[in-house]
Amino acid sequence: MPIRINRARLKSERHDRGWSQDHLAEASGVSVRTVQRLEKGEGAAYATVMAVAAAMSLPMSALVTPAGPARRVTPLTILPDISPALARYRDLGFLPVETGDPGCMGLRAGNYHIILCTRAFMTSGFQTGSIEPLVGRTIPYVWVESVDAAAGAYARVIEKVVTSAGTREALVEDEGQWAILAEVMP
Repeated sequence: MPIRINRARLKSERHDRGWSQDHLAEASGVSVRTVQRLEKGEGAAYATVMAVAAAMSLPMSALVTPAGPARRVTPLTILPDISPALARYRDLGFLPVETGDPGCMGLRAGNYHIILCTRAFMTSGFQTGSIEPLVGRTIPYVWVESVDAAAGAYARVIEKVVTSAGTREALVEDEGQWAILAEVMP
């Protein structure tokens, strides 16, 4: 049975290293066409996933998509100003993961990731009233296969939006536990 690859993570890891698809193929001993198929989310044999993960010095689990609706969880902190928190994380050795918007910055250290967003960035997509109770808090940002399917796990769907980055997102809550569910638009 083919193993499902987290194509976004694979592509992100490759870009973070400044590697081309050709370089990853050469480093892992697979064909360029195989790398292209993996980045499209096609399944792969165990040996292929192991080779690619080893070439990137990652555990295989970092590139494998879980079987359930959740694909990856990243802590997301919403702040009035991300500059002080950004400086603290950089001082701790976190590296920036550019998003193309100064109001939202990804950071990573090893296999750990965090997202910092300003109130203004979040209210450019979600209504201010939906976001205001979350300012100063960290909530899970959960990549899912289907927002609609995953939202059923929560008591309340506060709001659904389509972002300018091409994701469909839902702000959800259940017994005080908030999350943002996100899926890549086809």
